[in-house]
Amino acid sequence: MSIVLTDLSVDRGSRRVLTDVNLEIEPGQFVAVVGPNGSGKTTLLHTIAGDLLPTSGSVEVDGRPIHTRTVVEAARLRSFLGQEHQNIAGFDVATVVGFGAFVSDGISEPKDRVAAAMNRTGVSAIAERRYDELSGGEQRRVAVARVLCQNAPIMLLDEPTDSLDLGHANSVMAIARDEAEAGRTVVVTSHDLNIASQYATMMVLLDKGKVVATGTPSEVLQADLVSQIYGTPVIVMAHPESGTPMVISS
Repeated sequence: MSIVLTDLSVDRGSRRVLTDVNLEIEPGQFVAVVGPNGSGKTTLLHTIAGDLLPTSGSVEVDGRPIHTRTVVEAARLRSFLGQEHQNIAGFDVATVVGFGAFVSDGISEPKDRVAAAMNRTGVSAIAERRYDELSGGEQRRVAVARVLCQNAPIMLLDEPTDSLDLGHANSVMAIARDEAEAGRTVVVTSHDLNIASQYATMMVLLDKGKVVATGTPSEVLQADLVSQIYGTPVIVMAHPESGTPMVISS
């Protein structure tokens, strides 16, 4: 399912957070939105989701503005993983994962979808534990399982590897890559340029609310540009096995 942003600008309070963003994302793409703190990554994702209204311009999903969709229609089109950890008390892990199916289909805990999502994110062993008693990393993986259980054609993930160790971070990004390869449209934000480079097929670099570069990770992660945008000198080299660019402080 396609996402088209046309001349998109977004104000939050008196501050302009995004300015004249133009972007086309096709089904099957795994897009990583990167940039320094405050560059507008989370605002962009929330606007694509329909949670924030554009000040000007538009966000079209499958040829229709996302903001004209009802809440139920939007839930069937896109799943969303927020950056903040949700405060969900009193429910076990399996129930929280099942919330994803309920949001999109009105189905309470379809056992096959819940089990499959928990298995893919490695949380099956804690299915009966209370969500609010888990570590931050465990909660993050449960949240990813909930997004999978929603089964929407678009996945929007805001810092999905936050709180995760190296192994689980790679596992979550591999899941996102697999979903894109299966035909879903996947958009993630990430502070980790190297893990984003390893898995994404397309990268969008934001700075001060503007798109400064788009393309493959190799096209976007140029040492001079990254050094300028992040305000620190870096070198970029090819990964010895995958050939994807690696950014290293110099």
